[in-house]
Amino acid sequence: MSLKKSIKRRSNWYIYLLTFMIMSLIVSFVIYNIWDFLFPAENLPAMSTSADYRPDASFNATFLLMLSENKGAVPDYYMLLNYRPGDEAILVVPVKSNLYAEVGYMRGTLTEHYLDGGAGGVMHAIQNSLGVEADHYIKFDKDSFIGFLDEAGFTPVNVPYDLNGGAVDFLAGSYEFTGEDLYNYITYPDYEQGEDYRFMVQGVAVANFINKNSRNLSVPQLQSLFYRILNTDTSLDFNDFVQNQQAYMFTTQNSFNLADYYVPIGTTNSSGHFTVSETAAATIRDRF
Repeated sequence: MSLKKSIKRRSNWYIYLLTFMIMSLIVSFVIYNIWDFLFPAENLPAMSTSADYRPDASFNATFLLMLSENKGAVPDYYMLLNYRPGDEAILVVPVKSNLYAEVGYMRGTLTEHYLDGGAGGVMHAIQNSLGVEADHYIKFDKDSFIGFLDEAGFTPVNVPYDLNGGAVDFLAGSYEFTGEDLYNYITYPDYEQGEDYRFMVQGVAVANFINKNSRNLSVPQLQSLFYRILNTDTSLDFNDFVQNQQAYMFTTQNSFNLADYYVPIGTTNSSGHFTVSETAAATIRDRF
């Protein structure tokens, strides 16, 4: 009798264990198949753009770029960047910090608008002054600017004459600048031709950087550069990358030398306020 009871207990133990193993396998299988749904990863799979895909004219994005030496400081330099992948075009427009604009009851330069309303104040000032609306802003400091450039690659620059002063010591000639070299070059303190020349230097340098480093990038490379931007002061978020990934891939696979620059002309009054000429403002609006 005891032998029969012993056999019965072993049989029940075996059935319970077998049932537990089967249920564990079923649960594991279900979790495996819904894991990506429950916990979507930010890393995106590699994607290629189909041969017949081309972004349409509705994709027209304008960014306000700002640069300061220190994080959290008032920007020293401003630039608009217009991206139209359907036209295979990027236009960079350096904008002077003493550009005068009115926003509500606030009247002043871009520097004063930044002090009053931050990046949003500058975006409104540019819209009121130039008739161009920026969709997003990106504010670099020296370290984040250098890190972004070095992540992407070198920048071809032709230095027309010897420069020496501050952190700059370049002989005339052609260079492949690192991020730090380029930062020092575009912020050089004493251009002989004056501040107007600096904006031409900045426009050429940024256009050269884009044209040199925008070809044949993979999705992980684009994503890594986008994360660099997200680590700055910016209105962009990761969803902007996800939503526009196909257009970015079209650009990197199909567009060659897509970037150009334009330096707007204007007048500066006795108070130091700069006003863009109506012809230059119309040119920017037309090209954007």
